[in-house]
Amino acid sequence: MKEKLLFIGRSAIESLNISVAEIIAAIENGFQDMAEGKAELPSKPTIHPRPNCFLRALPGYLKGMDLAGMKWVSAYPTNQQKGLPIVNGLVLLNDPQTGFPLALMEANWITAWRTAAVSAMAAKILTVKETDTLAICGAGVQGKTHLAALCTVLPNLRQVKIFDPNPETLKMFIQQQADVYPDIGLQGVSTAQHAFQKAQIVVTAAPMMTSPLAIIQEKDLVPGMLLLPVDLDSYFNASAFKACQKIFSDDMDQLFWLKEQGRFAHVEKLDGDYSQLLTGRVKGRENDAECIMAISVGIAIGDLITASLIYHKAREQNVGIWLEL
Repeated sequence: MKEKLLFIGRSAIESLNISVAEIIAAIENGFQDMAEGKAELPSKPTIHPRPNCFLRALPGYLKGMDLAGMKWVSAYPTNQQKGLPIVNGLVLLNDPQTGFPLALMEANWITAWRTAAVSAMAAKILTVKETDTLAICGAGVQGKTHLAALCTVLPNLRQVKIFDPNPETLKMFIQQQADVYPDIGLQGVSTAQHAFQKAQIVVTAAPMMTSPLAIIQEKDLVPGMLLLPVDLDSYFNASAFKACQKIFSDDMDQLFWLKEQGRFAHVEKLDGDYSQLLTGRVKGRENDAECIMAISVGIAIGDLITASLIYHKAREQNVGIWLEL
């Protein structure tokens, strides 16, 4: 028999109607496996074909779920000027028993939703109870998916302040999302500092440039705030990092590997990772005054689990294109 590979493109993925709640639940299971040592997550080989741009591999094996594969992803902030997505990529799933490729799929959708799902998982554990005010810095794809994911896990959200350096992008975001969330007040603001004011939880999602913006200082933070950067260390300066009583990450080894590459210069130590938080091996929030940062550097667990959801639903619904190897 000829071996075949299932290709699943963006429109096919969207037709499966996978909810963010499904992704969050599946990723939580994956992080619990990670806590038990059932994950193999090497550091990310990276190349830099252009200034401020990179191509990066995220390989992984999840022993508990028996998932193997890799995401090959690019981040080109310069694509904005060309009307192209900043992030692009593919995810390849392999059969762990034979090594044969099972499926190849578009990765932008996966990256967008798995990132937000991981943030939502951390928020469930670390936010102050009855959190009702969210700030989002970056009205792009991650702004949209984080709004959806955080509304899923934080039912008391009533106000969302959004900042984006591009006024047209900000205006369009609010127009598009207002009908989706009629019970939430969406407010566009003119500066990142304004977004931070009185927010209990903040997502930062700037393009990941070589030099961090470093525009948020200690004075912009308030007691009890949860910071969710998904843009590495882009927004925060040294004083903001030092003002956080606790700092967690999705993967401590990966974060310190990035520190060796020149990022996170102001992160001296971490208090644990998300798998340890989920299983109670480290303490999370201990009082409502703690300012906590939860840094998602992006690891293969979320990509492979989300890709597996897509693959199995595509097989069930006969979605995708079979290609001969």
